[in-house]
Amino acid sequence: MNRKYYLFPLTLGLSDGIITTIMLVSRTLLSHEAISIGLALRVSSGSAFVGGFSFFVAEYSRLREEISRTSRQLVLRSPRYLIRGKIGKEILTEAVTGTTISVFAGFGGSLIPLLSSVYISGSGYFPVILAISALALLGGGIGKSVSGNYVFWVLTLVIIGILVTIVGNYLNLV
Repeated sequence: MNRKYYLFPLTLGLSDGIITTIMLVSRTLLSHEAISIGLALRVSSGSAFVGGFSFFVAEYSRLREEISRTSRQLVLRSPRYLIRGKIGKEILTEAVTGTTISVFAGFGGSLIPLLSSVYISGSGYFPVILAISALALLGGGIGKSVSGNYVFWVLTLVIIGILVTIVGNYLNLV
């Protein structure tokens, strides 16, 4: 598997972990309420678990669709020959590997604002600013790795972080 392949599950896991967590706990963070280590671990685990399932379903179905498209281009009767063979096992392995990366990255991304709130209790805006800063760094990394517009990626992820914070504060989920 190509090293560049790992960029997708890594960035998806990190961004999903940070954004989901901000959505869930922004009201709690902004109201200066304390977050326990137990709550931090539960939210991070839940975020990573859901993100991992979403990643696996999307990635495995995308890879299976590629097999189907390839079999049509090769004028094969059915993609089953490819899916049941070595290629089928490889796409399952690739999807599971990507899911594992995405889950660990999501867990880590989720812990960014939560652990800062645990260790600096009553810090209010600091965990949110830290999470949005992490999104900005992620945006910069994405921009650099895809030879994209660095400023565009940073601003896009910062704006997403701010919007999710506003919506999460309004929804008051946790």
